[in-house]
Amino acid sequence: MTVSTARRRLGSRTAALTGSGPDVLERLGRARVLVVGAGGLGAPVVAYLAGSGLGRLTIVDDDVVDGSNLARQTLFTTADVGVAKAEVAAARARAVDPELDVVAVVGRFRPEHVAGHDVVVDAADAVDVTRAISDACAPLGIPFVWGTVLAYDGQVSVFRDAGDDGVDFHDLHPEVLPDEGSCAVDGVLPALCGAVGSVMAAQVTALVAGLGDPLLGRLLTVDARRWRWTESPIRRGPASRRPTGLPAGAAGAAAAGGPAPAAPRIAPAALAARLANPADTLTLVDVRTPEEWATGVIAGSVHGDAVLPDGDVVVTCARGPRADAWARTVGRPVTVLDGGIDAWRREGRPLTLE
Repeated sequence: MTVSTARRRLGSRTAALTGSGPDVLERLGRARVLVVGAGGLGAPVVAYLAGSGLGRLTIVDDDVVDGSNLARQTLFTTADVGVAKAEVAAARARAVDPELDVVAVVGRFRPEHVAGHDVVVDAADAVDVTRAISDACAPLGIPFVWGTVLAYDGQVSVFRDAGDDGVDFHDLHPEVLPDEGSCAVDGVLPALCGAVGSVMAAQVTALVAGLGDPLLGRLLTVDARRWRWTESPIRRGPASRRPTGLPAGAAGAAAAGGPAPAAPRIAPAALAARLANPADTLTLVDVRTPEEWATGVIAGSVHGDAVLPDGDVVVTCARGPRADAWARTVGRPVTVLDGGIDAWRREGRPLTLE
């Protein structure tokens, strides 16, 4: 392929690296990268990939910009509050490189998003999404870059379920467990998001252009209290296998290399209407931590360990991932509040303090 003059100028510092050159810019120009999540990790990933000279960049995110995001999600400004993150991130990327083919997908990750990409970046920082990405990438042999941050701690790795030495996210975390903690409750150091997101972006250029060695089979951990970086190996042992204990449909999907199906959703407005109907006997379960409960709950909610009566059950957490995980373990049909308590709050719906 021919690299334009503008792109050669854009990538001039990359081409000047030892072991780089014009052929590296060509490899980058052919690369198709999917980024899932445009928040604390996705923002720095998109910021650096935007100027990397990629062929196509697809950004998937179902959230909108909130004022609390601005300290760490540096793609956004106050003018973007209330706008879909995927659309704003795509506009910023186009502004850096008008030749970049940028696709914004406003919605949740779906396994079909993976097709047609060379690398997937999991910047959603939600374990359910990560397992879905891992299972979608595995049968296609597509590598995916994973990162996570919480409080002062961060981790980065690269998974590719291909060949005798392949590893995936299930080898790092074989047990099906919900997310522990949240940035809203436990906080997160803003600069840590930038540090981890930058490493994630560098993994993409390592994978598609050979600029450095990717973290395949290696877990990089950072303690931002002391700024210590440590590396640990990830291996697929002889007993390594996919998680057990999933419902039949989810187990079949996992065995086939696809993600476990998510529980059905209910919008905040629809849930509010049902709760206002005295004849409706649904049970609302809130699986957030006691600290999160202290910030406000939907009236009538019960904890996740409560004995459930017969009838419909709706479960919520902060955003949805923990609710999905709980729904898979309860052994009965469950509906998840779409977007969780965060979505309920954004619509200005009431919460009570308990």
